[in-house]
Amino acid sequence: MFSYTANDNDEYRIGKVTIDKSFHTQSADEKFYSYFCNDTLYSMTRTIHPDDLEIFKETVNSLSDDEVRHSMIRMKNNQGEYRWMIVKMSVNLQMLSHGIRYTDIVVKDAVYLEKSTTGLENIIERFRFLMSVEEAIIFEYNCQTNKFYIYSFDYNTDTVFYNEDFDYFRFHVLSEKMIADNSREIFESFFESVKSGISRFSFELETGILTDGEQMQSQEFSGFTVTDGDGKKVVLGLIKEKSGHESSNVQTNPAYEANLDSLTRLFNKKSITNYAITRVGSGAVKSVTIAIIDIDDFKYINDTYGHLFGDDIIYTAASVLKKETGSKGVAGRIGGDEFMLVLDDINDEMELRSILRAVRSNIEVLCAEKTDGLKVTCSMGTAAYPKDASSYQQLFRTADKALYIAKEKGKDRYVIYDKEKHGAVSEERTAISTGSKGYDIGKPDKSDVVGDIVSDFAVSGKMTLMQAMDTIGKTFELDHINIFMGKQLERAYSWPDESGINEAGYVLNENYLDNFSGGNVFVIDNTFMLEGKSTEAFARLTESGTNAAVQYIQKKDGAVKGMITFELSGRYKKWPQMDINYMKLLGRLIFEKLFEDGDT
Repeated sequence: MFSYTANDNDEYRIGKVTIDKSFHTQSADEKFYSYFCNDTLYSMTRTIHPDDLEIFKETVNSLSDDEVRHSMIRMKNNQGEYRWMIVKMSVNLQMLSHGIRYTDIVVKDAVYLEKSTTGLENIIERFRFLMSVEEAIIFEYNCQTNKFYIYSFDYNTDTVFYNEDFDYFRFHVLSEKMIADNSREIFESFFESVKSGISRFSFELETGILTDGEQMQSQEFSGFTVTDGDGKKVVLGLIKEKSGHESSNVQTNPAYEANLDSLTRLFNKKSITNYAITRVGSGAVKSVTIAIIDIDDFKYINDTYGHLFGDDIIYTAASVLKKETGSKGVAGRIGGDEFMLVLDDINDEMELRSILRAVRSNIEVLCAEKTDGLKVTCSMGTAAYPKDASSYQQLFRTADKALYIAKEKGKDRYVIYDKEKHGAVSEERTAISTGSKGYDIGKPDKSDVVGDIVSDFAVSGKMTLMQAMDTIGKTFELDHINIFMGKQLERAYSWPDESGINEAGYVLNENYLDNFSGGNVFVIDNTFMLEGKSTEAFARLTESGTNAAVQYIQKKDGAVKGMITFELSGRYKKWPQMDINYMKLLGRLIFEKLFEDGDT
């Protein structure tokens, strides 16, 4: 038995992050979020020592598409301490193929790195020995270079059968008749599966590849696609000799297989449920946290791209869940596009958030690589035993309520249940079991309020502008509403007071108008998203104490004539799409009314 503990040798690898050209975090793994905490939620530069910041930026900006660079910089951890880190930087080629330039960065602790090297070399040596004892024939395909390798280990010696361009390999073995006629179509399927990076595959062929065509054998080529530490896709597999009486299916343990979902290889619904019930009732751990995850708009994905593509999305999401859960618990599939995590003894909300952030961002990024224009998001709800529930059944209902709230708030987010914020849990209805609104959250009907403003302010004039702003602010739980007008966008109206900046001329500078959608709306979930992108806007909004905002601009003859901002102070918010739609409508109505009254 190996005397090897993963944590002993993984301490040097802090984690991996993907950033955009403004150094903003697009995705990261759980270890990265946990180590750096909220400092990297938006801009990675917030963790870097000021003296090292320029060299970091210069290195990222000067990277060529096929280059890998290393740099030593000081980075601040979640304890506020600066440590020397080795950062490995490369361009994300998958996103580059979609016309988006992202940089992948792997962060390693320089102090632990040297200490870990010897231990890792010992582990590699042992695995080489085991592979040589098994006489394993290994194949490997590099998706970036198109290189295909077939090799084996004889303890200290590598035996290389093939090391060549994959397209040439196909031509070579077919032209030299190393594939039996009855296996040519199967070989073509194997070639296409490897080339396209299919998640998992297995093919049985009559081939003489390993004997240079001298002897035909029945062999199984099975493998899967993985993403290595640099974010590059690699196909790995084994070639096994098949006896004449052996089935082409891989032999497995039936009892073990009965616990697994056939597509994702996660626990199935029955097994993950029984596991959760056991953990809650065992008393072996202090707390059990469950997270229910749902792929947003999955029916649309299936209907638009087909069920095979949908299965690939499910498999990809499952691989993220398995990786980010790690040793903290287990993952299972409880429905078509629904999953559950069961996590033991989560230390605090910070640790839980780091896991959920990694799940959410990595599902989106990995699925975006599969086709142009597709954005796959997920919603998550969590609850903890015994803090939020006294039984597994109540725990599931509570997490399901949190999931429903995440869906209602606009999807693409996680909600950690809090009784004071979210209210008590209904014993009867849940989001997953009913698929409908299962909870009375006690909020006003916004559609009725918007209808009243349209009728009383925009049409009949019974409601004044300040009354309309007061109603909007209270209904949408805002802290400020500001209306800017004129050539320099001076502040003309404010609710509930005149605090904040006096003019919003920053909107007309630094290509800021490019942020506004076709509907003249710019949504700011957190003003830190502007850091490094719109310097003046970030400074002005920070100065005014604005943490999140929905901004609507009114144009006339192609020029900006006004802007209304719906703002939050002291808190951030993932704005629900329905709220954004309402604010866009209200902004247009307010300006049309002001222009109608001659207030230009």
